[in-house]
Amino acid sequence: MNGKTPVLTLMVMIIPVVLSSSTVHAAVTPTCDKSLWQHVFLPTRLHIVNPCITATGIIKSIHVENDGDFHIKLLADNSSLINQANIKFENGDLVLEAICQNPVSRSEVGSACDNFNHPALSIPPVGSHVAITGSYVLDTRNNNWAEIHPITSIAAIP
Repeated sequence: MNGKTPVLTLMVMIIPVVLSSSTVHAAVTPTCDKSLWQHVFLPTRLHIVNPCITATGIIKSIHVENDGDFHIKLLADNSSLINQANIKFENGDLVLEAICQNPVSRSEVGSACDNFNHPALSIPPVGSHVAITGSYVLDTRNNNWAEIHPITSIAAIP
């Protein structure tokens, strides 16, 4: 032996341990519930930019709308998700719409929320840092501001 064998053996034993304990960050493709679109009030007003994305940010406000939706304002971590209409009309916030979560009192909505049998979303409180998955759209009835509408999921993150 030339003295190198124990070092080589030690390296062969350490490398697999280091590799197996490394965290591998793979790109995760978000999953959206396409069936939610059957319950969107006037879906033709929404221009789909990306059918399914996940965004993160801090919830700034939550309001119950008369169309049955929760209207959530999000200070998005990724500012490229907002446009000039968001800046002008929504104080720079990204709009999130959790559909058919509340009673509908707006006759124009019609039957959009009828037979809505999806589980209720548990929306974290104002101030929470969250991850939201849903369709990224421009709302043509609201000055083309950017929204995630409908949202499939929302969850608090550290």
